[in-house]
Amino acid sequence: MKENNIIGTPESLAGKKILVVDDNIMNRMVANIILQGFNVLVFEAANGKDAVNFIENNQCDLILMDLQMPVMDGYKASETIRKELKLDTPIIALTASDIDEDKEKCFEVGMNDYLYKPFEKEQFLKIICNWLH
Repeated sequence: MKENNIIGTPESLAGKKILVVDDNIMNRMVANIILQGFNVLVFEAANGKDAVNFIENNQCDLILMDLQMPVMDGYKASETIRKELKLDTPIIALTASDIDEDKEKCFEVGMNDYLYKPFEKEQFLKIICNWLH
């Protein structure tokens, strides 16, 4: 996990491609609104399987991954991205859980960092900029 002390500017995020994976449409919408304000190209997936399918066919700079989703959860999707697709794209877990075992599992399956929901805009941007810097 990197230190979260860098704040992005519209210039530093402009043109970056971020995949937001969450089964909750409101969570995807909030992330989308924040990111589009920084001229980020935002793609969405409602579950881990859709995310893996997207990543197989499209390049992106960062993945925001919910943990608990139907069809395929964020743990399995991240593991698939790392082990089967062999990609090192930064994956940030989006989670409502602050249980240490959940954090450990995130790292075990190849996620790079985590962010608690609901998140503050500044915190959200800091963690993204930290991994895209």
